[in-house]
Amino acid sequence: MDVTPTLLARRLDVSPKRVRDVLRARWGLLPAGTDRWALSDEQIAHVESELGRDDRPLRATPTPQLLGDYARILSELRARGVVRTSNAPLGDYAEYVALSVYGGELAPNSAKSFDLTASDGRTVQVKARTLSQTTSPSAVFSVFRSFDFDVASLLVLDSRSYALLWAREMTPEAVRNAARWSPHVNGHLLRMSVAERDGTDVTARYAAVMNATD
Repeated sequence: MDVTPTLLARRLDVSPKRVRDVLRARWGLLPAGTDRWALSDEQIAHVESELGRDDRPLRATPTPQLLGDYARILSELRARGVVRTSNAPLGDYAEYVALSVYGGELAPNSAKSFDLTASDGRTVQVKARTLSQTTSPSAVFSVFRSFDFDVASLLVLDSRSYALLWAREMTPEAVRNAARWSPHVNGHLLRMSVAERDGTDVTARYAAVMNATD
């Protein structure tokens, strides 16, 4: 078939070098005048198999852009009634960023009272919420059922873009005193507004990490 590496690269939306690298890895050195060399059906099928089914087509997209696009897609799915919440990746993302802020390591899934152990040995409970124009002033973070941690790290992100709005730290004692007990959920509920008012502001620490995330 009269297809050259360059033409095949255009068809697959990859660089000619990637096509040549795949061909060299499979068949060794290519003849001189590579760009004028017609590829066989076998070679085309091999390149398409290697490069035509990229399982990470968004690998070059910065993380903040991915999250913003995800938030907009999730918002539309929610408006259509396909999904009921907009929080799918929020918890994992908050823990991912918190790990960079505090260092240390994430806790195993079996640890229910905290999400990570910081590099200084403190245990950190991470809570995150998104905020939109329709969010109630009485909105709360997810329930606290235990206070067996050293610090609560509380994040609020824009629901449309996942951009950080603010971040606060609170001791377990401060959370217990500021939260209200709810028998319905068998735990303590902390209002976002109370955390913003009473917590220690650590927004700059989180912003530095999130702005540096590619």
